[in-house]
Amino acid sequence: MKTTSLKKALITASILVSAGFADIALGHSGGATLDPAGTNATATDLAAVTCFDDGNGAPHHLLGQIKDMSPAVPGLYLSFHIYKGNQMITTTDTVSGDANYSQEATLNGGPGVYYISATKTAAGVRIFDVIWHCVTSQGAHTGTDLAVLQFQ
Repeated sequence: MKTTSLKKALITASILVSAGFADIALGHSGGATLDPAGTNATATDLAAVTCFDDGNGAPHHLLGQIKDMSPAVPGLYLSFHIYKGNQMITTTDTVSGDANYSQEATLNGGPGVYYISATKTAAGVRIFDVIWHCVTSQGAHTGTDLAVLQFQ
């Protein structure tokens, strides 16, 4: 599966580069294609986000949003999940192809590792962008690292 490894490496590099440039604006974002073949209704992308005090304060929560940049397909929606420990929250972009992100999802889990995931409701290719930020209780952006774990 040389093509799959190359694809994963390119997507990972793309997200990490996007996150690096986004640091200037005190945020993080990146995008990918979920289920490029369009045949896996249960395709899931997964990453770990580590929230830490980078000098701006202790992390209080992780927030995130997703934007489906694909043409609209009836019944095919993208969701963004954040979970840590025994807590989880989800938001869904219910309008494909527009310029808007989903509603913001916020999980108050303090410092440490959170998992973020993109899923969809049916088979079909979905091109998406996600935003994620580790934030202090005072609303300041603080240390945020990303490790991509799975792309399907």
